[in-house]
Amino acid sequence: MTFELLSLVGVVGVLFLLLMFQGALVPLHHGFGWGLGSRDDARQLTVMQGRARRTIANHLEGMAMFAPLVIILHLADISTSVTVWGAGLFLVSRIGFALMYLGGVPVLRSVFWGASIAGLLMIAFPLIKAGL
Repeated sequence: MTFELLSLVGVVGVLFLLLMFQGALVPLHHGFGWGLGSRDDARQLTVMQGRARRTIANHLEGMAMFAPLVIILHLADISTSVTVWGAGLFLVSRIGFALMYLGGVPVLRSVFWGASIAGLLMIAFPLIKAGL
């Protein structure tokens, strides 16, 4: 398995952890009865639940760009030091972004987001160069 594909597995793992964290917040703040029920009566989200929801939405948006690029890299049998560094940068940046967002750290959160975009570009440019 290439490092880029392994990074994709890591990004999926981050999503899984974020979803588990978000799910654990429900019984803590709204009780098991409501959490296990149909949730027809909407409840006000706590600050942390709102952050978790927004972090997951942003992570999914990043994955929607990252996953196809990595899969295309794999299918085209392209793996360079630039794509490896780009995949690693994306994964580490997404972890940092999630931690900063959940922690309510505004500026550093945006730095991590920007670094993840740089990682995406490091993967995309070799694909463009290869004519894909």
